[in-house]
Amino acid sequence: MAPDTPVWRYMSLDALLATVRDRQLRFTRVDAFWDKDDPFEGSVPKQTIDDQFLLVAGARNAMRMHTVITGSLPEWEEPEEKVLRLRAAKIRSAYACCWAAGEKEIAALWQLKDPKRLGIGVALQTTLGKLRTLVPRDVYVRPITYRDYHEGPAFDDELDLLMHKRTEYSFENEVRLLKIDDAHYAALRDRAPAVAELDKYWSLSWTAADVIEHIVLSPYAKEDFEQRARAAIEAADASLRDRVILSVLNPRRYPPNF
Repeated sequence: MAPDTPVWRYMSLDALLATVRDRQLRFTRVDAFWDKDDPFEGSVPKQTIDDQFLLVAGARNAMRMHTVITGSLPEWEEPEEKVLRLRAAKIRSAYACCWAAGEKEIAALWQLKDPKRLGIGVALQTTLGKLRTLVPRDVYVRPITYRDYHEGPAFDDELDLLMHKRTEYSFENEVRLLKIDDAHYAALRDRAPAVAELDKYWSLSWTAADVIEHIVLSPYAKEDFEQRARAAIEAADASLRDRVILSVLNPRRYPPNF
């Protein structure tokens, strides 16, 4: 994607104010998405599972051969369980912060984030280039690849399960910021004793005023919410005052019959 590609992050006003005041951008542990946004997060294509079946069969044959030659059983973990355990370890050790790429707002995302149309949401808008400049090198910034999972090739990279989604989610146009806790993953991979669960959230030091071009108020925002939001954003950081705008989908900005 070109550096000047607009990217958007849809969130609540309270989340925005916390981001501005705390000067932190919040990431969510990927397995937490199962309960909210996408139960398929971290899944793999059918071909990957088929290929792993062959590896499992090979591992069992190797175990039998070892037993025949040495007369003793090697230390053993069921191959199917190991494959699932390592996949789960990667997901449990990863944090993501999701943005949407595109020249325009995505009406479906406004509706997804505010299904009751309460009009209390906002969207941060910047460019991919600005976003990249303010994240450290150990945070990946990549567009999600959308594909069919019941057909097509297997994954061939260890991050693929975190950077792919099903075609049916392609309306999100997601650009993902991804942080892997390598030490936590290594501990789970090596079956270290008593590995604690990571916190649900991880925060990156981040100053909104250095990145954000616009703060867009919901298409469903009423006038009283707009006034309250503008006052709260200005109180949190006065430099953001002139960057607050109404959504182009808000009838108070562009009447439907114009």
